[in-house]
Amino acid sequence: MSPKSARPRAMQGYTVKRKTSGCGEIFTTVTIDRITGQPAEVFIRFGKAGGCGSAIADGIARLASYGLRSGLDPADAIKALEGISCHQGSNTCMSVVAESIGFVMKALETGADINDIIEDFDLTTANTNIH
Repeated sequence: MSPKSARPRAMQGYTVKRKTSGCGEIFTTVTIDRITGQPAEVFIRFGKAGGCGSAIADGIARLASYGLRSGLDPADAIKALEGISCHQGSNTCMSVVAESIGFVMKALETGADINDIIEDFDLTTANTNIH
């Protein structure tokens, strides 16, 4: 990895709101590097404040942001977070964060509206779970 790039004063990004099976709502913000057009930072916030889960999520977000600003491929960040589950089931905090980063990457790659991407994902997931 290369040295961490300096952070500009302001960055554009996406904030994705998702519900989990046991942690309530998670808000994942992914900022975009204006030069590369790739994700540069991740911020994770629980709908309810405080607690160990929020602290752990903040630590993971800081590590992911440091990696992204040092050349980590966003797809590798997603792979690292996908499939992490806990006693609450498979639709947990880290899985939702991985999905959210993936939604942002797909919007950047395709130019599609991120809300349409999320809606399509939710419909496909709902239809898959019915059968």
